[in-house]
Amino acid sequence: MSGPAMRWVSTAAGGSRSAPDSERIPLTGMLLQAGERPSRSAYLFLRPAGAWHLMPLEEAIVARGIDLLAVSTRYARNEALAVVERGLLDVGAWIRFARTALGYERINLLGWSGSGTQAAFYQEQATRPTVVATPDGAPLVLADAGLESADGLVFLGAHTARARLLADAIDPSIGCEEDSETRDGSLDLYAAGAATPPYDPGFLAGYRAAQLARVRRISGLARERLSRGRLDPFVVPRTMADPHFLDPSIDPNGRAAGRCWLGSPALANISPAGIARVATPEAWLSQWSIDDSQVDAVRSVASIDRPLLVVENGADDAVPPAHLRETFAAAASPDKTYRVIPGASHSYAGQPAELDDVANLVCGWAAERD
Repeated sequence: MSGPAMRWVSTAAGGSRSAPDSERIPLTGMLLQAGERPSRSAYLFLRPAGAWHLMPLEEAIVARGIDLLAVSTRYARNEALAVVERGLLDVGAWIRFARTALGYERINLLGWSGSGTQAAFYQEQATRPTVVATPDGAPLVLADAGLESADGLVFLGAHTARARLLADAIDPSIGCEEDSETRDGSLDLYAAGAATPPYDPGFLAGYRAAQLARVRRISGLARERLSRGRLDPFVVPRTMADPHFLDPSIDPNGRAAGRCWLGSPALANISPAGIARVATPEAWLSQWSIDDSQVDAVRSVASIDRPLLVVENGADDAVPPAHLRETFAAAASPDKTYRVIPGASHSYAGQPAELDDVANLVCGWAAERD
């Protein structure tokens, strides 16, 4: 079987439909077509700040006859600057481009991992816009942006919010951001003599409270930097210490104990590769602050009436299954479907059978609604 036809495409996003050219942001993406004639519908596979060209899932979907437009926002490969609300302008530009320039009749948002949360947030704001400013106070009236609703939404191994994911993963053993090497050993999951799984409920309650306190402390520092006009990025060490990684009895699924999607949690916790490691004050408040971020998939899906497919990866080593189940329970759509892919990890790495299963599922779902 020959591979999909691929070509780079580009469009631009601005603050509103009438924004002058000087305010428009150039965007690029990759269009994958199943054949010489485009399909009637297409998946818009978006990444909030990544540039995932190409993941195996994208080609697997196109091989089953549905075109796919893989895109990112203005923050491609620059998550440290990403303000989610501004990224919604870019999603809106891609939907308009897919309909007007590419001629697709139906556009479904394919939201995997963090892009699922952004897809839900976009659809909410396209349906019932409420945002009038970014969390740092900069004005941004999304009701004036002309955001077009997508026709359907797939929530694939996606968490409810980055802020919520971080609140459960940040290392609470750091009590002072200016002195991250001095730590509370009783809250260090990876220290010699640390508590071991299965964790006592009392220990978990104290641990979660300390995590929340650290997130709020960093949010306070971000606000203080903004007040002084400090917009440069800052570093947040040790953000990969969720007891869920070590204790499979916490929100159980088929994942392996002592592993996460980045490998060893202990090593990921001290490496530069974890979540939320670098952020500007604006990006921190928009993405990671539990009290300031406006992104909440559970709230968003309560405002969405378009078809919704929620897919839980049965051995997800990044997103706890409770995130997907809570999102599905809150969804208002009269056409909503929940499916589990047994044994599937977060990214389907080295899992061709599970990759086939998820591709068949999302393509079948879209074809039924054509």
